[in-house]
This record gives sequence, C-alpha cells and structure tokens, in this order.
Amino acid sequence: MGVARSLPQPEGTKYPYELVIVHGLTAYVAGQIPKQNGELAYTGKVGQDLKIEEAIASARICSHQVLAWLNYSAGGLENLDRLLRMTCYVAHDDSFENISEVADGASNYLIDTLGDQGRHVRAVVGVKSLPRNAPVLVEVTASLLAPV
Repeated sequence: MGVARSLPQPEGTKYPYELVIVHGLTAYVAGQIPKQNGELAYTGKVGQDLKIEEAIASARICSHQVLAWLNYSAGGLENLDRLLRMTCYVAHDDSFENISEVADGASNYLIDTLGDQGRHVRAVVGVKSLPRNAPVLVEVTASLLAPV
C-alpha cells in the first residue's frame, strides 16, 4: 500500500500501557492524540481555544497516527483487512455542539486514505478534558488478514 511509505514513525508514550495490542486477527489501537514530532500540534478545548477547522485538523493527525501504529505493529497496512470501529473523543466548551463534524475529519481521512477498508462504525463522545490538554483523541479497532 503506497500510503505506508508516507507514514511517520509512530509517536510513542512514556506511560504504562500498550499503544497497540494485536490479538488473533484484531488490532486494538489505543487513543491517539494529535502528536507530530513528539509535540502536540494543537491543545485546548474546541470552541474556547480552537476553531472547528483546527479541531478537524487535529482529528486528521490522530487518524494519521492510528495508521502509523497499524503499519508498525500489525504487519504493515498490506495486512489490514479493514477498520472495524473508531471512537473519537472531543474536548470542548459548553457552547460547542458540532462534535460529529470534528469526528468527520477523522473518518474522512481514514476513508480517503484506505478506501473501503477505512469504512467503520463509530462513536463520538464530547468530554471536558483529554490527556495533555489534547482537543481530540481517536482510537480504532481493525481486522487483519493474517496473524502477526
């Protein structure tokens, strides 16, 4: 898959959990925040500190990290059967109501990048805050073609 060549090395964590667990033919990717080059690309709450366009960009970065982790830990994107589920968490102030539009940024990125393999069911959850003051967090469950 040509997209794999454009993916960065996935952003790690110093915290006590796994970023991907592959069990059988299922890959569980932990929640990804919008990190680039070791730093958060965006911080704050949507509607208070960020405009919706910045939140959508954050969601796309999170999805890019999801794919980087699948590429790194699940036998490469060529071993991806399809995405199954995406959950998008959006930290927002009380006045912001368009959390689904933010999640659309993540969904559209995954579908645009992977085609039909990127289609998924999803949940969108508005929250008061996210780790490290991130505005968006995206987690994914995927089906693989072969065990890793």
